[in-house]
Amino acid sequence: MSDSDHVAVYDTNGGSGRSDPREAEDDMSAASDPADAAGTGATGLRERRRMATTTEISEAALALFEQRGMAATTIHDIAQAAGVSDRTCFRYFPSKEESVLTLHPVFDAPLDAWLADVDRGSAPLPQLEAVYERVLASLDGDLSAIAHQQLRVRRLMADEPQLRSTAVSIDATRSWELAERITTAFGGRITAQEARLVTELAGVAVRAAFDEWADARTAGLDATLVASFAAVRRRLRDIAGTGAA
Repeated sequence: MSDSDHVAVYDTNGGSGRSDPREAEDDMSAASDPADAAGTGATGLRERRRMATTTEISEAALALFEQRGMAATTIHDIAQAAGVSDRTCFRYFPSKEESVLTLHPVFDAPLDAWLADVDRGSAPLPQLEAVYERVLASLDGDLSAIAHQQLRVRRLMADEPQLRSTAVSIDATRSWELAERITTAFGGRITAQEARLVTELAGVAVRAAFDEWADARTAGLDATLVASFAAVRRRLRDIAGTGAA
């Protein structure tokens, strides 16, 4: 990663000599009273704007990576293409690699809902797999915008080792955090190590499913994420000698 991917974080205006209104919005959001914001609907508006900015930055980064390659693209390039300051770009994404690794938030709300109401009398792995399957089903449809972006990201990963490395690091961090939450949600009925195995087994199946789906789509096949996920799980169980999913 070049120096230009780091130094701009200290430049309020991204070296452009003009301010970014989205930066001011973020500052105001951090300082505002949540109760007041809820009463006026300001929180929802700010969140929609943040989501829009996230999408703009991510799309700009992905297009540049596809055109130039990651090594030839800096945070400043991404910020310019997205129409934001360098500092705003850094506020949304700590690194240029992370600017295209935006899938994880899609899983957050479904995971939160499950963890708030887990079935402590049933095995955790099938429950987590069911959560993931529902998320993947929501992405299938007519190849949703998120799924289409992920298809491009998976293709890019084949040629960008640093992107793969960053994705693995993010997945590992989230897996540890999720394991801790599962241990708590199950009230001590499973150990921390068992919870870790649950998140790793489910996580590797999701990652493999995305890879298989992307390969099939690239080959012109009409694959779905749900079918790929089911196929991967069957193979994992066959390898382990535990029978059908």
